[in-house]
Parts: sequence; structure tokens; C-alpha cells
Amino acid sequence: MTYSSHLIALLKSKYPDCIPLDEIGRTLTLKQTDTSDLIADLGEKGYPLNQSKEGIRFELPLINSDSIKADLRTRRIGRNLIFKDRIPSTNELALNKLNSFSHGDIILTDFQTNGKGRMGRNWQASLGKSIALSIVLKPAIENKQAVLLTQLTAAALSKAIDQITHSSIKWPNDMIVNSKKVAGILTESHFSGSSLEGIVIGVGINTNMSTEDIDNNLRSKATSLLIETQKIVDPNSLITSFIQWFDELYSSWELTNDSSPFISICKEKSILMNREIIVRSGEMNRPGKVVDINPLGELIIKYAGQDSLESLQTMDFSIRGKDSYI
Repeated sequence: MTYSSHLIALLKSKYPDCIPLDEIGRTLTLKQTDTSDLIADLGEKGYPLNQSKEGIRFELPLINSDSIKADLRTRRIGRNLIFKDRIPSTNELALNKLNSFSHGDIILTDFQTNGKGRMGRNWQASLGKSIALSIVLKPAIENKQAVLLTQLTAAALSKAIDQITHSSIKWPNDMIVNSKKVAGILTESHFSGSSLEGIVIGVGINTNMSTEDIDNNLRSKATSLLIETQKIVDPNSLITSFIQWFDELYSSWELTNDSSPFISICKEKSILMNREIIVRSGEMNRPGKVVDINPLGELIIKYAGQDSLESLQTMDFSIRGKDSYI
């Protein structure tokens, strides 16, 4: 580990307490000037530092993989956590080096600079203000079953967020709090020829973003847990809860091949159920009403002017309310 990594780990372990500068120097065996330079470097890199006469501390809690590991009680998912201080994209790393990861591995980062969401939308994780993680899966399933994993993830994520504030699910992959998006899911599959080699599930959560941190163009439809609750969110307890829920639902599904436990959560938490919506795909806008989510994880819609029902399973579309985001 570098001196920088040692200091980051020390500040994380002591959060929210201050650490005197001389204690940092003794712990890292650094001279006072070197300690000051190291702290200045962290500040330039964007770490949320607060320095006072008592010492220095992080203003916000950051991801602490040791804390998560200590609290996890899972069967397979998350038994191996890979933490990166900063990275372009957790999903990109997982997909590019899929052979080096095992089933159930989870990649986490404090700072994601080039993440993406569904349909190629950009998504970044700011230091102390967002969570970015990816779950690596290497299941023995057919590709048509892989689409269910987004719904399983949505059910687990909603349950975890509910421990902080009430959430809803906007099918297929958005978490909603007070009619605004607070988190999203991106599921990507990797094939070798026609053989499924692995699946990577990316999760992004806006935890401690302020209103000013959200782009002006997105404030009408995006929010954070801090904005909605007015309380600083501990990312570690939220991540731990999410992994626990994911492991429980995934282990059950793997054993029984029964999707009903998590599909029932998705239906119960759906913000679209029995709502009038617009399905957008390219230049096409089709009004309809959501009537169900079937056991395959597909959204069942009755389009205006039709008596028959249709299922949505492709990802090349977006869903909006008739006059708003929802």
C-alpha cells in the first residue's frame, strides 16, 4: 500500500472522529511536512476532508471494505470484495477481466469516473456521495433467464434502501424515492460464441449528494438519499444490507428456479403498476397501461386501442409517465 492508501484507510477507520496530525505522522512514520503534503494531495484528488486544530477527518463516510466484510453473513455472494480507490468503471473492469474473477465476487470503488447506465447514459460516483459496485456471476443458466437478474437485483436494492427511506421500483432498473431516481442497475452479459461466460450487475446509488451536486437538467427526476432524508447515509451498512438481500434471493432462485419471491417484491414495490405510461423507442411513442410483471420479469402492458396484452422484454426503450418522468 502507498502512504496515500494508508492514510485513506486510517481516516475511514476513524470516521467521524478527527485524527491529530502528529498521530498520523507516527502511524505512517512520516515527517510533519510529508504528512501535510499527503493531506494536501488527498484534498486535490477530491476527498471530502475537514481539517481543524483537533486534526483531520473525512466529512462523509466512504466505502470501507473491511467493515462490510466483518458484517456480511452470506453464502457465496460478496465473500470476496475487491476494492479500488478510483476506477473508470466497475462493470468495465469486471467484463474486461472476467476470467480473473470468480462467481460472487464484488468490485467496489469510492470514485467511478466513467460509469454508464442503461442505453449508454453516463453515470459517475463522486467521493463520499455515491456508491458504485459490480457483482460478478457465472451461473449455469440460459440467456433468457439472465434478464431476471435485473429484477432480482431491483428487489434486493429496494429492500436495502427501505431501511433508510421508502422506495419504489421503476421497471426495469430504477429505484425511486419521492418520484425521483435515486439508484440504477445495469446488467451486462459476456459471451464466448453462443456460450454465456458470465454476467456483471452494476449498481449505482446516490447517497450523500446535495442538490448542487445534481446537474440542473436532472434535478426534476434525480435525487439522493441525503436530499430526501436530510441525513448522512453510511454506504457500508447500505451495501451490506443490499448484498445480504441479493444473496438470499439469488440462493433461493438458484436452488428452486422459482422467481416468485423477488418478482412479488418487484410487483409490490412497482411505481408503474396500473399506471398509464408512454413506451418510447426511437421515434415511436406508444401509450398504454401496465397490468403485471410476469414470472420471466417482463412488463405486461395493455396498449391503447388494443384488447390483447403485450410483454416488454427488449431494453431498447424507455418508459415515462404520460406527462412526467413517472
